[in-house]
Amino acid sequence: MSTPAPAPKWKPRLLTAVGAAALAVLVTLSGLTAAPDAWVYDRLVRGAAPEADPRIVVVDIDQKSLAELGRWPWSRRVHAQLVDRLRLAEAKGIAFNILLSEPALFDPEGDALLARAISRSGRVVLPVLAEPVQRNGASVELMPIPEFAASAASLGHAEMVLDEDGVARSVYLRAGLGSPHWPALALALLQLDQPNGGAPDLPGRRLVATDVAAPAQDDWVRDHEVRIPFASPPNAFRHVSYSDVLNQRIPPSLLRGNWIVVGVNATGMGQYARAPGQPLNEGMSGADYQANLLNMLLKDAAITPMGEGWQALLSALLAALPLLLSALPGLRRVWLPTVMTMAGAVVLSVVLLRYGHAWFSPVPALLVLALGASLWIYRLLRRTHKQAQSDALTGLANRTRFDQALDQELRVARRSGQPLSLLVMDIDHFKRLNDSKGHTAGDAALKALGRVLRSRARRPRDLVARLGGDEFAVLLPETSAQAAATIATTIHVDLANLGRKPHGANAGASPPFTASIGIHTFQSGDDLGPEDVFDRADAALYRAKQTGRNRSFSHTGEHEPVGISATRV
Repeated sequence: MSTPAPAPKWKPRLLTAVGAAALAVLVTLSGLTAAPDAWVYDRLVRGAAPEADPRIVVVDIDQKSLAELGRWPWSRRVHAQLVDRLRLAEAKGIAFNILLSEPALFDPEGDALLARAISRSGRVVLPVLAEPVQRNGASVELMPIPEFAASAASLGHAEMVLDEDGVARSVYLRAGLGSPHWPALALALLQLDQPNGGAPDLPGRRLVATDVAAPAQDDWVRDHEVRIPFASPPNAFRHVSYSDVLNQRIPPSLLRGNWIVVGVNATGMGQYARAPGQPLNEGMSGADYQANLLNMLLKDAAITPMGEGWQALLSALLAALPLLLSALPGLRRVWLPTVMTMAGAVVLSVVLLRYGHAWFSPVPALLVLALGASLWIYRLLRRTHKQAQSDALTGLANRTRFDQALDQELRVARRSGQPLSLLVMDIDHFKRLNDSKGHTAGDAALKALGRVLRSRARRPRDLVARLGGDEFAVLLPETSAQAAATIATTIHVDLANLGRKPHGANAGASPPFTASIGIHTFQSGDDLGPEDVFDRADAALYRAKQTGRNRSFSHTGEHEPVGISATRV
């Protein structure tokens, strides 16, 4: 009947799980993983990108339009003609991503014409921007001049939000100076057809709490943060040239019933940014940014970033999960639940992104899990290395480790001029002991001798090894022949004392046996290699076995082997 594997110790694992969870929370809240978070998001969001809505048309102020209509800025009369053309084509709504915050001093009539055209259309949305008065100072709102603001159907902020790497991933659906009172430009355009300016419950992460003090009136306040799933490519919408629309070279059917975004797309003009995954040498215009935002709103595909609290909590649970799962049968090897949890974290992030329209970054949890896996692999390698150099029965060093240590200590002894002593020993008549008492008694004798040797080789560089069978060795750096002989005598006394243990539960655990010891001390002037040193100690062991007395020493020269026979009584 097979014995079931012992259950893992749950208390250390529980404490480790708590530590892993705390580390995951710390990593999440510190923002250390911002760069890898963005890298992972850019690759996962591609699967959540919606197709470009054919009802969205971008009217570009491009190089062709500049060549036909002249240098920028154009007269407001030109914009008035464009608004009239789009009104006659029955466009659903028009968003101007062009700032009209200053009057035309030399053409006031052009301003009036544009104001009347905007009023006739009743479907024009104009932008609002925030601009600092001075560097790191207070901001002011740049609004359309009063004539345009009064004529427009709505106003909306046209802020293009860029992350530190220059990539546009997010937008704030509401923002404003002092309070988030302006909808985003594309949102304001969409709300033209919604009662009461649209539903108050917008998607996105709330950033402005209602139970705290109001922000300063010169602060640009943002709210309802969402991430935009950009179409692929970001400029996949239908684009037409401003001059073509103005000169009626575009069929009205291409504009009828569609949402129009007017913006600058000419080289060197306007603000450009990269969408997630876009190459460094490419970019999108502010009009394409608003078109993608409008596309997101039309398809209800806004991605809400998970709040820091929920992100930290979920990361902590994932970091602690492998250690908790390892308490279950079949999962007690930590690597298996760790791999499962790492894969599950990525799958969870993908599922939330594509089907829940929520962004959870798996990077903090993956980082902690990878750190734990690295520590586990390191411990496994150390244990494997130790097992490869240790004896399974006694836990002492094996022959491989002994040979390495002997070679290394010989080199050290030659450099330092210090002596190096080697004790080699075995149990006398070990085969007879095994045959008469059984292998259990033989193993007990080997373990007992190993414990005695380890108790007498306590310095950091001392090494006790089982060379195989019943043969042991003790390597003693910086130990003279006399000191080595004293240690051998002490070992003999320790073995004799084993027989004087009182009878009790452990009686018979260490059967009577005799052990013989051979010693050789290497001096810096000796021209001996590792094999020579071992052979001389082994020769001394043979001499001790031949002597066969309780305590015998034979000296044939200053550097000759010494033999000792130690008998347990």
